[in-house]
Amino acid sequence: MTVSRLVYISRARQPVADGMVEAILETARTKNAERNVSGLLLFDGLNFMQLLEGPTPDVEAVFNAIIADDRHSDVVRIVSETGVQRQFPGWSMGYAFAPGDRLPEGKGWFPLTNGSLQAALPSKVDPAVRMLFTSFLSVARAA
Repeated sequence: MTVSRLVYISRARQPVADGMVEAILETARTKNAERNVSGLLLFDGLNFMQLLEGPTPDVEAVFNAIIADDRHSDVVRIVSETGVQRQFPGWSMGYAFAPGDRLPEGKGWFPLTNGSLQAALPSKVDPAVRMLFTSFLSVARAA
């Protein structure tokens, strides 16, 4: 099976209602597990960055559903590659949230800080993937 990786950024439509991100996360975890798609979702209070990885048709199907989801705007694909190794096996969707957010239910989440992000990323994660996520955090904090 060929594994594809796709990373996108998007903006949440305003206002971000209570429970919206948790609903996105719950849907992502359920649908991604059904499709053998794994990944990581970051949310800084306004912007999302998500990595999806898995079989190409399934990754593209998930991405197309995200584009059609009216809770997102300005969806931009920033990485698309095939024939890669899975970076987040077993993560139907890891989640990092902005400090001050209500804590999500379940496991697989961590606060969106540079230290917690570095600790949560698997040790063998591709350096380019690590750089993308830490850059998102730096830009999100500067904005």
